[in-house]
Amino acid sequence: MPPTIPLDTIYTTDEAAERLRVSRRTMIKLGRGMGSCSVIGREYFFSERDLLEIWQAQRAMPTSSQGSAVKVKGFLSDARLQHSLQRLTQKKRRRQQ
Repeated sequence: MPPTIPLDTIYTTDEAAERLRVSRRTMIKLGRGMGSCSVIGREYFFSERDLLEIWQAQRAMPTSSQGSAVKVKGFLSDARLQHSLQRLTQKKRRRQQ
């Protein structure tokens, strides 16, 4: 039997929102938008890793000493990448005239 990986701490939406000091609604929007949450029924759950991904994505863009923004490559989660690929590969409906 392969070694098991311990599961991170799992947080409810309210617990995750409290940790990141945002509202419940904002927490759900951030989690769904980034693909960094799990949904069971109508409930959203966040692992410690999910919270870290959301936190890193919300960081302010650094500026150089001249005051212009430095380009930083964004992180695309596996779930978000899969969702984007599915949308790109779906057949588009033809308009009826």
